[in-house]
Amino acid sequence: MNRTKVAIGLGIVIALLVGVRLLISLATPQEVEPRTRIQQMFAEGKQAFESEDIDGMLNLISDDFSWGGMDKQRLRYQLLQLFKNAENPRAQLGELQIEIFGGRALVKTTVRITWRDAQASNGLNSQDFGVVEFEFRKVRQRKWFIIDYEDWRLVRVETTQMGDFTL
Repeated sequence: MNRTKVAIGLGIVIALLVGVRLLISLATPQEVEPRTRIQQMFAEGKQAFESEDIDGMLNLISDDFSWGGMDKQRLRYQLLQLFKNAENPRAQLGELQIEIFGGRALVKTTVRITWRDAQASNGLNSQDFGVVEFEFRKVRQRKWFIIDYEDWRLVRVETTQMGDFTL
């Protein structure tokens, strides 16, 4: 009878281990071709911007992000200010010119932001950033504290026509 209990116990432990391993395999995000993933990130970022989803936008950005002296938290503040004072924000992007260098990618495109001023009835505003260079890097991510995988994150933005950031 003891052998039966031991066999059942071992069977349960093995089934649990196989189940956990299967769950981890299914929950780990599948690697996507870099060019495709970066195009997806631009689409997700544009959609998040136009629906005023700041967290959705910042999820695509690395913790060591920089843009004209701004870090991730300063960008959050700027976006909060923009969405507070703007109605119907829209982003217009040109064709994405993507160059991949191993775990680093550079993307150049034109960017123009338009919005309606909440303070003025006919105040359509826009800001043209000209050609903007986005730098992405592949970084290690964690899901549920146990699943380790790599994904792309935006680490740097450079604009040719920054001027004053008046969003």
